[in-house]
Amino acid sequence: MTTDPRDAAIGVSCPVVAVPRFGALEPHASGQRMLLARNGLFVQMKTPWLDCTTRVAEVGMHLPYGSAAEAITFAFGVIPLGLLERFIAAARRTMPNEAAGALVYDARSGALRLAMHEAIEVGPGHVRYRIEELAADELVAIDLHSHGRLGAFWSGEDDRDDQGVRVCGVFGNLDRERPTARFRLALNGLFRELPHPWAVEPDGALPA
Repeated sequence: MTTDPRDAAIGVSCPVVAVPRFGALEPHASGQRMLLARNGLFVQMKTPWLDCTTRVAEVGMHLPYGSAAEAITFAFGVIPLGLLERFIAAARRTMPNEAAGALVYDARSGALRLAMHEAIEVGPGHVRYRIEELAADELVAIDLHSHGRLGAFWSGEDDRDDQGVRVCGVFGNLDRERPTARFRLALNGLFRELPHPWAVEPDGALPA
């Protein structure tokens, strides 16, 4: 075992935990930890708005640990389609240029609000923007941007920009009545595709 305090700090910020085979796994309070299970290596992420466990690697050997299960839960429940429709309306007003915004989570109320970002440099294929100052209890949970008349896809620039922990959404073909869209969960460089935002439940909400 290393005695370097830097390694100790990394171990505190991102510990590795073996999943118990017979007992219960200790609850995860907050932050990131890795779970070593008999069915793979998992990352568990806990923030004020997200509780996520997802597999990042298979394990080719038989390990004497318990199994882990994948799950993604949002504290706000589901992403309201009404807020996404408001973003689409705002993005259409900027066409043919791109637009950027976010759904901001309030940890006190548990609610989301739409914030449109101020464009610093913008064109049909790019947007650089300034994010408004958030209140102490607010966090960006869902990052949104548009592709104007182009389709919805993840570019190399998107992969570089979509870091940290957040849901990312892109809307394209805004010149059509029904635009295209793609959503994914970003976990510090790991991307997991999420259900299409127009595959809605009967109550008009996006499935988590």
